[in-house]
Amino acid sequence: MIIKSKQYFLPAILLLLLTIGIFLFTKQRQPVYPQALCKDCNVILITMTNLRFDHMSSNGYFRPTTPSLDKFAQESIVFDNAFSQASWTLPASFSLYTSLYPFQHGIMNRYDGSTLSPSTPTLMDVLNKNGYKTSAFTGGFDYNPVFGHTSRFASYQECAGGKLPEYPRQVGMAPSRYGGFDCAIPLALDWLSKNASQKFFLHVQGFDLHCPFYNSKGGRIYDKDYKGTIDFSVCLNTFEKTEPEIKNGKKYYPVFSEKGGIQPFLLSEEDHNHLIALYDESIAFADQEIVKLLSKIKELGLDNKTIIVFTSEHGEMYGKHGRFMRGGPLRGTFYDDVLHIPLIIKHPKISARHIDGLAQLIDVTPSLLAFLGLQIPTRMEGESLTSLIFQNKDVNEYIFAGAAYNPDPLNPRFNKRTRSEIIRDKRWKLIREVIFDGNNSLENLELYDIVNDKEELVNLASERKDILNQMQVKLSNWSKNLQ
Repeated sequence: MIIKSKQYFLPAILLLLLTIGIFLFTKQRQPVYPQALCKDCNVILITMTNLRFDHMSSNGYFRPTTPSLDKFAQESIVFDNAFSQASWTLPASFSLYTSLYPFQHGIMNRYDGSTLSPSTPTLMDVLNKNGYKTSAFTGGFDYNPVFGHTSRFASYQECAGGKLPEYPRQVGMAPSRYGGFDCAIPLALDWLSKNASQKFFLHVQGFDLHCPFYNSKGGRIYDKDYKGTIDFSVCLNTFEKTEPEIKNGKKYYPVFSEKGGIQPFLLSEEDHNHLIALYDESIAFADQEIVKLLSKIKELGLDNKTIIVFTSEHGEMYGKHGRFMRGGPLRGTFYDDVLHIPLIIKHPKISARHIDGLAQLIDVTPSLLAFLGLQIPTRMEGESLTSLIFQNKDVNEYIFAGAAYNPDPLNPRFNKRTRSEIIRDKRWKLIREVIFDGNNSLENLELYDIVNDKEELVNLASERKDILNQMQVKLSNWSKNLQ
């Protein structure tokens, strides 16, 4: 009798344990919206690294930089207030895949041996377990498998400088040029043709917009009359806030060349405009490449069973507060120029619309899992955006972002540890940066009224102490509660 009893109850016990396990490691955070479900749909994720929200022509930019993506946006869900969790690709890409803040996933340095914990779930892990064929084609560098994120794909291939890499795949051995869509998209097109009958998740990424803009047209499109002599074949950046110099009534920007040297040189307004023209031409080039992928999806008849996500890990700085690029790479670059990113989702069952509510990069993975009808792991901080889409119900009262910077102590330009954090709603934004110098620390606070100061030029930290104190408390609570 006892043996029979054990045999009888064993399946029930196992089922109970399994249920408990699912409860512990997954959770249903929001109501299921049947109109959002696209079970067994494919997913294609496209990330155009370094793309600023305000440099897309569909977002009001004065140059026609993104005609293909503009058309794609007209058929999609467009999130007008989406933000990244970091100002550079390595931590941001991990936040995208894990739905964790950088302080939680811990990958914030290329050269300290950081690798994602095997116990940390990613989007790829969930999809691999649910029968998806996962693959990625990227520009390499911060997407190198050594960091522990792209190694989770079933198949992965990276590009470097427009061609497949021949360098050893280890940290510190990256090529001098990041790989672009001119390499990644042809690989993706070939893969799609061979795997169109599979249930798949495909990520395609390119660094076309990352200096030194090797895929631009050299200014021949947007600044063909430029007569300057600045060498734009290398990156130009700053590591601290700089003030423009005025000479003979003209403004000049001090910047550093990636070629080295501890002394800055000056960019004229004409040089500065040319730099932006090169960036915009790179956007236009990338847009022309991406339309090939979008066309292939339709050609293969995949558009009615594929969710397509277009976004960027972060934007770029071109002179605001004397900042160029994201030198540091984190210090002083948490302005909206960098953190405000495009987020466009084309869903076969959801009509096109613009969404005004706040969205974060960490919300992408939970949203995709909700669309696919899959459980969201408990250890994911982001939220599904379905309630925002269908009920205009805010899922984020505030946007939070933050990361640490640990530079090489021999860095001649800036060698102090920093911690940068922001809290933001639709009206107010607080940036807090702490610089550590030995046993001492220096805190810098910047408070902006985004509604009346979209460019974040007037720091109100000393004038609006009421708002400052409120935001500081909320930001500190967020920071302390990170696990």
